[in-house]
Amino acid sequence: MKTLKIKFIIVVLILIFGIDVHGQFKTVQDSLDYELHYKKYYDCKYEPGYVLIVQKKGKAIDPTKSWKPAKEGFAMRMEAIYDLEFRDGKRYRSGVIKNITKDSLTISSTMNENCAKYEGIPYEFFTYSIKDIMIARFINDRSLGIFSRKKINDDYEVIAMKVDKAKLCPAVLTFPKRNNEVKVCHYYLTDQGYDILYETNGFLDYMQYPIYQQ
Repeated sequence: MKTLKIKFIIVVLILIFGIDVHGQFKTVQDSLDYELHYKKYYDCKYEPGYVLIVQKKGKAIDPTKSWKPAKEGFAMRMEAIYDLEFRDGKRYRSGVIKNITKDSLTISSTMNENCAKYEGIPYEFFTYSIKDIMIARFINDRSLGIFSRKKINDDYEVIAMKVDKAKLCPAVLTFPKRNNEVKVCHYYLTDQGYDILYETNGFLDYMQYPIYQQ
């Protein structure tokens, strides 16, 4: 099995790639842009559902304001990528959270099928109790690939919270300098907040891409 290596590239989007964005930071199901552009590449809607809250006992995390890890904890959303390790010892470095219920989450083995082929692993989904999350990692030095590590021990509680917009739908980006290639780019939680990962022939590249409250 190949070890997944994420190539971390700091990119100024507009100046270098001139990237166009479809279906970002709005309620896509209410937008003509969703039917005309976004849904051609990915089916994701901002709709009610659960988010996961990891918080220190005695603290309260507001998911509408939690867009990066803090001392008090952090929030996790469907369709975003997290580096998580579970009670069975399995670690998913680029798994997409596909579903959250009030007591479980489902995560993919890696971002998509092309990534799975590149890594030499099956593309499959795993369902865990929310209490099975043991460690979360967040990249904090992009050039060296250094991670901060948050052990989710007895000092923390993990809860599922119902919200109006539960998914963090991926960006659909057009790269004009790559013959207008269109890529589905999932958001990835780092120590500094959410940025995005995009895939080329199974290889994951990192891109700085700020996200704001919806």
